[in-house]
Amino acid sequence: MRRSRARAWSATVPASTSNLGPGFDCLGLAIRLPLVAVARRIPEGFRIERRGEGSDLLLDPHRDPILTAFRHLCRLAKAPVPTVSLTVRSRIPVARGLGSSAAAIVAGLSLANHWLGRRFSVLELFHEAVRLEGHPDNVAPALFGGLVLSMPRESGGVEPIRLPRPRGVSMTLVVPDFRVSTAKARAILPKTIALRDAAANTARALALLHSFTSGRVDLVAEALRDVYHVPRRARLIPAFDRVVDAGRRAGAYGVTISGSGPTLLALHAPGKGARVGAAMVRAFRRAAVSARAIPGRVADRGAVSRTLG
Repeated sequence: MRRSRARAWSATVPASTSNLGPGFDCLGLAIRLPLVAVARRIPEGFRIERRGEGSDLLLDPHRDPILTAFRHLCRLAKAPVPTVSLTVRSRIPVARGLGSSAAAIVAGLSLANHWLGRRFSVLELFHEAVRLEGHPDNVAPALFGGLVLSMPRESGGVEPIRLPRPRGVSMTLVVPDFRVSTAKARAILPKTIALRDAAANTARALALLHSFTSGRVDLVAEALRDVYHVPRRARLIPAFDRVVDAGRRAGAYGVTISGSGPTLLALHAPGKGARVGAAMVRAFRRAAVSARAIPGRVADRGAVSRTLG
């Protein structure tokens, strides 16, 4: 196996919004909010410096998801783990439903794969990312970019399917100033749902994908409706109904929870983002919650690594 001789190299990974309403644990869309991790060889040990989003978190370096994924892939390749210093600059809000943990895992795998001379294919990295993250909906767009459907196979694996970019629809992300852990957001979900509800969610997910490719924006409001995770996770978001209603009245086709929340995803016509975002931020403020609106620009490229020197 031929390893890289680089002394410094980087991985850039996009954020992602997942579920998109009824596509629970299977639909994900890459967003142009990057995490950039730079690895530099050092004589011994490991160091991590964080800047930007997540820099306030106190993490044990040996439990850091980037370093964990980095070590995982090196050990899978039966290669020595190089001692590195990591500098992480992230624009992805942490614990907000925007794939920050998936981006960190993908960054670690991408850095390791670059060091290993790109021994693993992107599909192989995907399978390892799913193993580390536990679900595929965020790691898929983080690796492949764009809109990705993760289809479970009878064998137990997952098949990532890249779908066409949404047409005629723009997005705005409204990020409230509090965090919701994925573990907490998953713990409140029901273990079973009625057959009628399962069928309805399947139909709405298919209708949403049809609206993205056909331009049938009239379908979006109904197609975004979910009866499984959104009603329960909405309880963790103050003034959820009022904020959604404010977005709709400002011109959004529909509003749903991004990932496990608390970020809200609004779909609307191009050019309406500022108005929709401002209305939703005001609705949060009336509930004494600070929030900010971010344009949800699609990242067509997934993770990219390169040598710096």
